[in-house]
Parts: sequence; C-alpha cells; structure tokens
Amino acid sequence: MNGSSLTSSANESAAVRSMVVEAVEAAAELMSRPSVGAAWDNPSALAGMTVGGLAAHLVRAAGATIAYLDRTPVDAEPEGDLLTPVTYFHAALDSPIHEQIKQVSEDESAIGHQATAAKCAELAAKLGRRLGDEPADRLIGALGGRMLTLDDFCRTRLIEVLLHLDDLSVSVGERRPETNPSGVAVVIDIVGGIARHIHGDWKVAYALARSERVGDPPVFPVF
Repeated sequence: MNGSSLTSSANESAAVRSMVVEAVEAAAELMSRPSVGAAWDNPSALAGMTVGGLAAHLVRAAGATIAYLDRTPVDAEPEGDLLTPVTYFHAALDSPIHEQIKQVSEDESAIGHQATAAKCAELAAKLGRRLGDEPADRLIGALGGRMLTLDDFCRTRLIEVLLHLDDLSVSVGERRPETNPSGVAVVIDIVGGIARHIHGDWKVAYALARSERVGDPPVFPVF
C-alpha cells in the first residue's frame, strides 16, 4: 500500500469514528431535554418499547463499542473471514440476545431519564477518547467472538444510533438533531446491502422502483 492509500485509509477511519462520536453526542443532547423525561414511560415510536427503553437501548448499542474493545486483545487474530457490516447484521438476527433486547432495554431504563442522559454524555466523551487512540487496523470480536474491523463495527453503530436517534425524536415530537449527512449515507449503503443479502437484488429493485409489485413488509425493518 502506497503513502497516498495509507493516508486515505487513515482519513476514512478517522471520519467514520468521528461520525459515531457526533451521533452519540447528539443523542445525549436530545435525551437531556425535558420532553424526553416527560414521556419516559410512554410508548415510543418502536412497538413494544417505551421512550425510556428506546433511550437505554441506544446507549447500550453505542456502548457495545467500548465493551468489545475491552474484551478483545489488540493483537487478536481472526479465525476465518472477518464479518462485514452486512454479514454482522445478518448474523445478529439469529443471535439469542435479539429477542431479549426489549426487556433488557426496559430494565436498564429504570435508572431514569436524567441518569440515562448523563450516561449517554459520558459514553460520547469516552468514545471520543478511546476511538482516537485505537489503530486504523484494530479488530474486535462480536457475536460470539467473530471478528470485524473496529471501523466496520463503527459503521454498524451508525445504523443503531442514527436510526434510534430519529425514533427518539419522533417519539417525543422533537426535531431530529442535525448530524453529518455522510453518516446517513453509510446507513443507506449498509441497509441496502443487508436487503440485497437477505432478499436478493430484484426484490430490492422492486421495493425501490416497483412498489406495486411488493406486497410484503419492508425488505429490512431495522429494529
């Protein structure tokens, strides 16, 4: 790899990590608003989750980055192919924890509105420090130890944080906080890849350009 490619790779790595930190900061600011506290025990825009449960789920999803970094040695070697953001989410659908997410989130929201908002702000600060210190080629283990690059895991966090940031905004009638538009582009790229992986290219093409031919639910309803 030449010097130009190394610089490009480092810049891309810094950019995706920065977008995750920015998104979590935006989530912390939104969570701190009185409207979120007032609606804490009310149903959210996601079926089966309260506003508090949704907020706690967002914090847990973002915090997984730190948890996985802590449990994966810097010199860890992968066994088999690395996961990509697309194959990560496909594998996550079959994970036992997937069915437990709602209850775990509701349990964690019991600390209350202010404590959850403060936890999110603390996490944003910790991510800012930690992600800046990790090398561009850092690997982490997830989903039973299967590995992917830290940057690809950060891309999966953009899906979790940005979509649930929007869910939380809708839930309390607030305008969605502005974040780097490149983050949404990452989300679209991964969700499109997941839909192609699960349903095939023609089903996705129909969903985008021939909706009258698609009588099924969305090709990938992100939870």
